Amino acid sequence: MIETAVTAAAGGACAGSAALLYYAEKLPGLAKATGKLHTDRAQAVLIATASAAMVATPAGVWWNETVNGINDWATGAVGEWTGLIITGVPALFATAMFVNDLLTRKVENRTLLVAAVLPVLASTIPGPVGEGVQSVLGWIVTKVGMLVAGAFGIS
Repeated sequence: MIETAVTAAAGGACAGSAALLYYAEKLPGLAKATGKLHTDRAQAVLIATASAAMVATPAGVWWNETVNGINDWATGAVGEWTGLIITGVPALFATAMFVNDLLTRKVENRTLLVAAVLPVLASTIPGPVGEGVQSVLGWIVTKVGMLVAGAFGIS
């Protein structure tokens, strides 16, 4: 289960900041500056943080419980290993794709979409690998959330 790492207010500030950066890239006068500042990578991390903050809302709690319920059902209905294949492998693939896109600076719309679902997908990765991914992701979104909350004066 995903833990609430960031408040809903900080998540909203992260989502707003990501949207602002996205549209700033489209402006002819700012496009050169946003390219040098790597705002595409910042958008992906801000979206992941905003998505993790959704857990603090009633809709986020419902979404988290639904995803974990589907994961538990798949594991119980079709066996542990098949459930692992159905839920864990796509989550590991999405995580690897997200990290690869950030490292190669090939951030596209698919990267932003993966960033939005990554906090929920990470909870479906079983075992020590899943715990490691969740720990790293939790640490990152907590730090980003704290920075954004501090910048906007949100506690």
